[in-house]
Amino acid sequence: MTFSRRHILKGVSLGAGSVVLSSVTERIESAESGKPVPKRFVFVLQSNGFQPWGAQPKGIERLMRGGPDKVVDLPLAKYELPDDLAPLAPHKKRVTILQRLQGKHCNPFHSGGYAALAGSPKSSRPLAATIDAAIAKAFPGVFPMIGLGVKAADDNNTGTVYICSASGPNQPIATQCNPDIAYRQLFGSVAQGNARKHFDARTSLLEFMKHDTKRVRSELSGDERDKFDHYVHAFESMGDRQKKLAAMSDTLRQHAPERTDKYTAANDKHRMQAQFELAAASLISGLTNVVTICSGLCSPNGYRRGMGMNISLHQLGHRESDGNKGYRELYTMLRQQHMEMIADLIKQLEAVPEGDGNMMDNTVIVFTSDSAETHHSSGVEWPFVLIGNAGGKLRAGRFIEYPAFGDAGNRSINALYCTLLHAAGAPCEHFNLSGATKEVDQPGPLPQLLA
Repeated sequence: MTFSRRHILKGVSLGAGSVVLSSVTERIESAESGKPVPKRFVFVLQSNGFQPWGAQPKGIERLMRGGPDKVVDLPLAKYELPDDLAPLAPHKKRVTILQRLQGKHCNPFHSGGYAALAGSPKSSRPLAATIDAAIAKAFPGVFPMIGLGVKAADDNNTGTVYICSASGPNQPIATQCNPDIAYRQLFGSVAQGNARKHFDARTSLLEFMKHDTKRVRSELSGDERDKFDHYVHAFESMGDRQKKLAAMSDTLRQHAPERTDKYTAANDKHRMQAQFELAAASLISGLTNVVTICSGLCSPNGYRRGMGMNISLHQLGHRESDGNKGYRELYTMLRQQHMEMIADLIKQLEAVPEGDGNMMDNTVIVFTSDSAETHHSSGVEWPFVLIGNAGGKLRAGRFIEYPAFGDAGNRSINALYCTLLHAAGAPCEHFNLSGATKEVDQPGPLPQLLA
């Protein structure tokens, strides 16, 4: 059967689900015709620092004073991932670890805020476009990009905040901290008329798409139908998650006092899981090609209940223990839980066929901290973990360490972001290095990272 998207969509209602079904069939048509598929990027920012020891593979000695004389570029396959990244072990061939990039000009003490993804001087307002927004311009979806936040318990930010992403100077992009609201904003927006009026975050989008989904599926055959079913499954999984969260929330409201550890513990971790699933569904459906998940909202304060911690992030940043676990063990636990959710996201994307492979083959996940390597960071070290190769544009499965800040061969986070733009098909001479920051780094991407 020759795939005809126009024929398949003929008769699909203009109401619920039309935008999603159009995006899904467009992706299937592209795969069938051999057209290039869009690159996708997910940025995960965890607050309060990403210590270099948490990114150092076992078996590779780390120089405690200064850095290497020249760039170290090793195959990661020969080494074991550090404990903090252990959940990524099944996906190690996709992983690249970058050490000793610098962002001193960002002044990320406590947090760089917008500067973390812009590579610009720190400011309460954005001074330049952030890398997520810059990539989104190259591959816009229904939503150019989606920002999802995970607040720490005791943080009053429960809805929309402006904290880490921007499309340009003084142009912040919203980060939504409430998964229920995010669900309505993302998937309620494709419903119209009475469907939209009655759309609820606790109801699967497929309830509004049953007829259209069934008809579109009947028009497909063989591999096309299998691919379509993978997309539909993403919505079903998200709907199940929302129903479970809703049921748990009602129970807790009835039987638990406000602000108890039980309530905040269950709510905090599940909120992050919900945000990651929203990210997966948004990418798979084609609503967007860029998602940023800001965990901790660029704040060194608050608690992370439900993460096995009984200590504030600020105390943790000062290397305090909770009485049972030392600060290193606590940081490792916190990062491992993030890596577990990233690993789940990888699996969801790998389950969706695309071209000669799957969606993860054309996706890059970038993990780092908004405050570089520690709570009170000067920015001279900024560890990164990349998962994916952007359809072969990036080298994966590597450990790359640069000379120390101030030494010949050291590079900046701006060079990494320049590299990501090259991989996305939007090459540039530099990323946000001009004026006062012009001399921070040499122009161009990181040659060790480009394939």
